[in-house]
Amino acid sequence: MAHDCSVSDSIRRASTVVLFAGLLCGTTGTALSRLAPQASPLSAGAMRLLVGGVALAAVALVDGRRPSELAGHRTSLAVGAVAVALYQVCFFTGTTRTGVALATVTALGSAPVFSGLIDAIVLRRPPSLRWLAGTVAAVLGVALIAGGQPAARTDVGGIFAALGAGLAWAVYAMIGRQRIAAGLSSTTCMAAMFVGGAVLSAPLLAVGTTNWIVTPKGVALALYLGIVTVGVVYTCLGWGLRTLSAPTVVTVTLAEPITAALLATVVLDQVIGVSGALGIATVSAALVITARDRRSIPSEPAQSRRRGPPFMPGQRELPIVSVCGQNASGSSAPARVSERVE
Repeated sequence: MAHDCSVSDSIRRASTVVLFAGLLCGTTGTALSRLAPQASPLSAGAMRLLVGGVALAAVALVDGRRPSELAGHRTSLAVGAVAVALYQVCFFTGTTRTGVALATVTALGSAPVFSGLIDAIVLRRPPSLRWLAGTVAAVLGVALIAGGQPAARTDVGGIFAALGAGLAWAVYAMIGRQRIAAGLSSTTCMAAMFVGGAVLSAPLLAVGTTNWIVTPKGVALALYLGIVTVGVVYTCLGWGLRTLSAPTVVTVTLAEPITAALLATVVLDQVIGVSGALGIATVSAALVITARDRRSIPSEPAQSRRRGPPFMPGQRELPIVSVCGQNASGSSAPARVSERVE
């Protein structure tokens, strides 16, 4: 019984943190529209990665991490960095060619599908029925939200670009989960992928207008997008990936359109409409279904699934066994907990 409660609590905490990250992501579009509507999407995305990479690196340093930890993980993290950079290029190319609404629903809606396929084919871990039901409902809800937005032209190239963004998100989420399971700290993992992605995306700063960057609102936008929608968001997602499978994390972050739609109504005076309201309700219900999936916790070693916030400098791990003699994975091996070293 104690073991069951521990697993449920771990899933609930991790799902809540990932949900919070998804909601924060939904503020990106509104911030861009309010602070620098003249900014090129590609240059804004590159600046977001640049500031965000620095923010994540700072989090890793405060967490007591060092670059030497990357030994043995560099190849996978390099692939993750490429995926991070490709997401920016593909997503903003999709929004430019086929409109924000259609590109968003295509990218966000396809990401859980790609993630589930990667888990099933590459990792040989078939999805649970609860995850399938929640994902189908969430994708339907995202489509309903997008359906309430102004229609845009359908461009085949834009659709494929948005699909590429969905695949890229699924890939770097899977790599993050696997590296964390292999013993790399979540803060180091996210910092490495996003710093690499920022370097690869730097040339995009030369695409379109960059005058917005040197204005007070432009500086505020760059700091907000980088620190909040990358630094805070991916610190939270990294923590979630310690406990949850990549497909579950990708599905739960579909909360992003809810924030975007609500902010568009409150801040930008846009109308959600019946379709949008129904979509928000559908996504909300789907996230509850997915977040309660007990198969969210993959069967990796317990030491790769640290619970709680990132370790701070001066902490060390100590073994601890639950009252029923089992750790969170159901084995008798000791789990780990941090203790402050004075």
